[in-house]
Amino acid sequence: MREPPDLYELLGNDVSDEERRRLERTDALLRSVPAPPASVPHALADAISGIPSTRPARGPRRFAAALAFAAAVAAALGLGYWAGGERGGEAEYRVAMRATEEARGASALIRVGERDDETGNVTLELDVSGLPKLPEGGYYALWLAKDGRYAGTCGTFGVGEGETTVSMNVSYDFDDYDEWVITAYLPNEPLDAERPWLLRARI
Repeated sequence: MREPPDLYELLGNDVSDEERRRLERTDALLRSVPAPPASVPHALADAISGIPSTRPARGPRRFAAALAFAAAVAAALGLGYWAGGERGGEAEYRVAMRATEEARGASALIRVGERDDETGNVTLELDVSGLPKLPEGGYYALWLAKDGRYAGTCGTFGVGEGETTVSMNVSYDFDDYDEWVITAYLPNEPLDAERPWLLRARI
């Protein structure tokens, strides 16, 4: 499958330093996962190859193109990509996450949608509350774990006051994992740093 365009080709010079750093972190996370599966739906491959690389969009359209790029790469690699939005259809089932000692008072609920027969994707909607807002450059991540270790990332998100709702799209087979986990990434912290689990739930 054709390599996706470089992030900087899409961003150009009219994106703020803060937004550029945020997109760089997302891009690095997306590119750090293992190679994509042997078989990728033709529609997805066409969508990635169709992203413009020689004539990037201008202004806000360029930022939108960067987000589309991240979402397309995420889907191809089986990695969740999040975006705030209205709630979708009815969930197939719900998973209540419990707070650990590291995040007393926090709570989260995952609504797991039906798997799409054509793409194999599943939509997740995460409601989370009680987590503190992190310093600039920090973010939270929802993971799938196996045998007490991180095994597959579903997406990253920030929080505000009250409840935060995040939509994600993944293609994992949940039977391959045994736990849902939320953890935090702090600014200037190495990606391989040891992080406590803040919320967790059995699959």
